[in-house]
Amino acid sequence: MEKTTLQKLVDPRLVLFDVAATSREAAIRRLAARFYEAERITDLEGYISAVLDRESSSSTAVGFSIATPHAKTDFVGHASLGFARLSDEISWDDDERVRLVFLIGVPAKDAGDRHLRILAKLFRKFVDEDFIATISAATNPADIVSLIDDIDQETSH
Repeated sequence: MEKTTLQKLVDPRLVLFDVAATSREAAIRRLAARFYEAERITDLEGYISAVLDRESSSSTAVGFSIATPHAKTDFVGHASLGFARLSDEISWDDDERVRLVFLIGVPAKDAGDRHLRILAKLFRKFVDEDFIATISAATNPADIVSLIDDIDQETSH
């Protein structure tokens, strides 16, 4: 059975380009607002708080100018992945500068290995120079969705 757009991990509504953010919290807030507008989360501030709490335990900057902030919480309706390309790199932590942000939300009941599978699949893509170049230059949300859509296929089972 084919998944509907609302059931997919990522869809064009969760993709932002040229986001003017001056801090990791601002970037997270922008993407989280999209999650809320798309009815992926039930409580905007609760979800943001969960992401920032996770971020405070250890930075989610992973190199390659990429960060993967995430949270496992009851505020998430179903697993979701959002993407923002910032207009300029920002300091994510003391050591890393970031321009590409992949925000992940996973319901607490699915927390275990689903979010780990999503992260693992993303990390495999991050070492692919062609993937980074393509996602950095993309201008259409549907292109981003197609670039990362196979993550959904591999992590939903």
